[in-house]
Amino acid sequence: MYDEHKKTKEGFTNKRIIGSKMTELDPSAHIKKIDSSIEIFKVKITGTQLKQVLAKIWLQRKEMLHVATVNPEFIMEARSNPKFREVLNKCLTVADGHGVIWASKLQVASEKLKVERISGTELVEEILQHASANDEKVFLLGAGGGVAQKAALAMTKKYPSLNIAWFSGAQTVKVEKDEEASMTIAKINGFEPDYLLVAYGSPWQDIWIEENRSYLRTRVAIGVGGTLDEWAGTVKPCPAWIDRLGFKWMWRMIQEPWRFKRIVKVLTFGFLVLKMKLKEMI
Repeated sequence: MYDEHKKTKEGFTNKRIIGSKMTELDPSAHIKKIDSSIEIFKVKITGTQLKQVLAKIWLQRKEMLHVATVNPEFIMEARSNPKFREVLNKCLTVADGHGVIWASKLQVASEKLKVERISGTELVEEILQHASANDEKVFLLGAGGGVAQKAALAMTKKYPSLNIAWFSGAQTVKVEKDEEASMTIAKINGFEPDYLLVAYGSPWQDIWIEENRSYLRTRVAIGVGGTLDEWAGTVKPCPAWIDRLGFKWMWRMIQEPWRFKRIVKVLTFGFLVLKMKLKEMI
């Protein structure tokens, strides 16, 4: 990487941020929590309401805000990857995935806190609309060869006034060379985007953002996974009705069979959530 930025218990906890308790829930001084949070297998979900998340994004000015869209696969990866778990707990995290929402409902069934599903795809669409309407700049980073450019062209057709740039970045970010990172950061900073959308895949995209936090000149950075592939037309987007039913994971597995091992993580997550809930009931 360019240069590494030095900087509970297993199961569920439901913590509310009131007064001095904010320090307990906020080991990272650069993130201010905006509403109540929950914790699932040591991963905090701190952005539980879309309206508040968007307000935080629009108003971000002093330092970079790193947003992570957490799904069951993220949580499973974080269980065995302490570095990724540490990164997620420094971010403004939202629940992207019906599995996370289901787990949160089991956790806070008797509480008033309601966790909204905030789809990463819908969140970045909100960002593009806002950027287009407010003369703000967006930078697309990553995905396969030529994908970021195709995605940018598709979005300029959809939002003609959008100010957008792109760069493919490192071909294999987990073994990214210093000179590759230097070039990528130079491209980003030369454009000085308001929003940086990174499509390096999980967990690398969020690790990359956090490791290079101190060098990036942007207000908000978000890992966007396969979103650029959908915009570019290289992957067929999941129909909204399938997504609403909670079967986007199955759609993706059919479209991309290589995802099978990743889908197993999703199923394992469901098993572990039920197991933990049963233990609490006994």
